[in-house]
Amino acid sequence: MAKFTRVLVGHDGGEHAEDALALGKAIADRLAAELVLGSVVPNPIGGSMVPALPAEAFTNLTEHAKRMLETAADAVGAGHEIEQSSSASHGLQTIADRIEADLIVVGSSPRAEEGRTRAGRKARQLMSGGVAAVAIAPDGFRHRVALDRIGIGIDGSPESRLAVEAAIDLAGEDGSLELVAVASGLADEWGRWGVTYPLAEMAEATREAAALLLDEMAVVVPGRLRLERKLMEGTAPIQLAKASEDLDLLCLGSRGYGPVRRVLLGSVSSDVVNHAASAVLVVPRTEND
Repeated sequence: MAKFTRVLVGHDGGEHAEDALALGKAIADRLAAELVLGSVVPNPIGGSMVPALPAEAFTNLTEHAKRMLETAADAVGAGHEIEQSSSASHGLQTIADRIEADLIVVGSSPRAEEGRTRAGRKARQLMSGGVAAVAIAPDGFRHRVALDRIGIGIDGSPESRLAVEAAIDLAGEDGSLELVAVASGLADEWGRWGVTYPLAEMAEATREAAALLLDEMAVVVPGRLRLERKLMEGTAPIQLAKASEDLDLLCLGSRGYGPVRRVLLGSVSSDVVNHAASAVLVVPRTEND
């Protein structure tokens, strides 16, 4: 995976947009990437369910959005783009395609708990087939900006390998990485149904497989970086969210099937982006099947 070179931040002037801006700027600064702020205004034409905005009201709304965006962009030395669209996610994706952004950063839903991520409709739609990687800032990230502790959830898939590569770039020259593998509660799940499989042996085999993944992926990490390995046991989304409590950023791979070079939430990443205590970054899936 190529290093991120152009970072697009979705900015609507709200508090969580400031969280997204803080995260996007931290990533852009770390990678010497171009930073662009994007805002979306509704189309002036109404439909059967949505009345059209009066011309004067639409003009005022657009001008206000432009001024707000220019002020925020100038404050951090970023570019800015505005788009008319029927939805915020579609508008941001249009901007991302136009400027060839390889990372889109958004804030959490207003329903996010303090210090936690929660993917709103905009974030979920962006992670439903977009080309660019997507990062979500947790509530309050603007008050504690850091990228010192970067973790990666690994499961042996090519997608998690891409997440490791992205994390290595973000760690800089002398940063630290934490590889996190979860030995899922496979034995517990089978045990619910009263089957007679050797559950203890299954649990041990699962732990050994997770430990082997950590060893295999550790080889990829350059020696310049400080490396920690964390083997956890239980349900993957719960354990990854728990691991995020000691991190500033958690990197995840996309779902392992679907269109190539697209971001797709799987069952694990879908849960994690709603409960993580750190920022979460999801990379597009690989072209390698």
